[in-house]
Amino acid sequence: MTHDKPEEAMTFGELLALISEQQRRLTVLESAFANLTFCLDDRASQLLVHNLTLEAQNQNHDEQLQHQFARLAEEIQKCAGTVQGQEKG
Repeated sequence: MTHDKPEEAMTFGELLALISEQQRRLTVLESAFANLTFCLDDRASQLLVHNLTLEAQNQNHDEQLQHQFARLAEEIQKCAGTVQGQEKG
């Protein structure tokens, strides 16, 4: 299957390659997003973590998506804690 001909059947190998590519792209996006938090001031960082935590509790999301929101909130909170610790030290 190609992007040019989406109606063609995809082989298992092509599917694995596509999944692998999407995982790499997602990893890059997560890294970029987490690194952007270093540009946030303390208040903005707290608001972001709070909003992500609310999304993690949103019953309209399935359990896996809620888990991912919670995981991202924790990662950002860790990054913010690291930056705050460096500023105080």
